[in-house]
Amino acid sequence: MPPPSRTDAPDNSPSTPMLVEGFGLDQRLRPPEMTSFLTPEADLFAVWHLGIPDVATDSWSLTVGGAVARQLTLSLDDLRALPQTEITSVHECAGSPLAPSVPQRRVGNVRWGGVRLSELLGLAGPEDEAAYVISVGVDHGRYDSAYHDHYEKDLPLGKALDGTTLVALTVNGAPLPVRRGGPVRLVVPGYYGTNSTKWLTSLTVSDRRSTGAFTTKYYMDPTADARAQATPVWELAPNSILVAPADAHVHVGKPVEIWGWAWAHEPVTEVDVSVDGGHTWTSAQVAGRTGHAWQRFSFAWTPSSVGEHILACRATTDSGTTQPSTPRRNRIHQRIIFVTQE
Repeated sequence: MPPPSRTDAPDNSPSTPMLVEGFGLDQRLRPPEMTSFLTPEADLFAVWHLGIPDVATDSWSLTVGGAVARQLTLSLDDLRALPQTEITSVHECAGSPLAPSVPQRRVGNVRWGGVRLSELLGLAGPEDEAAYVISVGVDHGRYDSAYHDHYEKDLPLGKALDGTTLVALTVNGAPLPVRRGGPVRLVVPGYYGTNSTKWLTSLTVSDRRSTGAFTTKYYMDPTADARAQATPVWELAPNSILVAPADAHVHVGKPVEIWGWAWAHEPVTEVDVSVDGGHTWTSAQVAGRTGHAWQRFSFAWTPSSVGEHILACRATTDSGTTQPSTPRRNRIHQRIIFVTQE
């Protein structure tokens, strides 16, 4: 399809397609506000690398090609006519690829709706040599002092076929806004948001990984062994965030609930809470996981002294992977709470 047109004076109303040049971030909620299990779309963070394109939904199409028996070209109506699925999942930003060790904690929990990618691949018929699915969006622009004519990512074929990855048309039951990657975006539950290509226009089945900058130069984490290859930023590492209590609402001798959310690409089985900056830890109660949604944890605490207390939380998965205290995008979360006399 032809490249999207550009607007010189974008209308910033949510209902109007617009173009914002360059990398951008719209951070809506902060931890004390993240009290809802399902994050309202209007409150969910938004990140873009190359700008928000000016799209025409009436002429939108998605191609599925590459190493397949049958190439598909699907309109929005074609996608809507296929079986629809809803999946609730954590949506987390991996942070800046230029600073992969800096925690960002841009995260929400939303309900995506659309067509399973496995359904489309079943119609196309991947060939025997297929190993990856490369996704391309129509956004284009400058990032890190270089021009990129599109945004491109890839997924292992096994993840594309696992039944959770969606070609999404809705968020929380409403059509995808353009600022959210609409009219069509990829959604990969259990993977960082960078893999969920927005403004999706093509899917290419391939026997090798993408050679694009966002899979070779960016979003590749170095390993501890300098001789080993960097690893793709795919699966969500265990993470957790403190939501409550709020500062100035904690009193000495009065019970209070410490609680928050925990998540990973696999279920979180344990969350530890510290009230002394990580010197000692106690196990919290952790709710079971539904689908790929985040999990609530809670811990009852009665502070015994007035003054500053450093609260912290760390999540551990069934495989034993836990949050680190060293600089990483999922570094242990801490908050300072001032305890007062009532």
